[in-house]
Amino acid sequence: MDTPTQLAVAELLREATGEDAEWLARLGPATRLDGDLFVDSLELTAFAERLAARFGPGVDLAGHIAGLGLDALLRLSIADVASYVDAAGGTG
Repeated sequence: MDTPTQLAVAELLREATGEDAEWLARLGPATRLDGDLFVDSLELTAFAERLAARFGPGVDLAGHIAGLGLDALLRLSIADVASYVDAAGGTG
């Protein structure tokens, strides 16, 4: 990962999906949540909750995703989520 936020986002995603350290090691900033990982709605909800717990209530991934078009949603990557966290003022 290129930034501390990307690393934290990837780790929280690993926790939400129940995957192991080997899975985490294969992720990169360009890894897409839907297009590459096929994250389902339950995993996405768990991921959003972990992001808010780690970075604060201002990080509302569900709200952010609701405003995306289908193409943007399909392209949503770890780097995109990390950029959103940083822009939303996530601290942690």
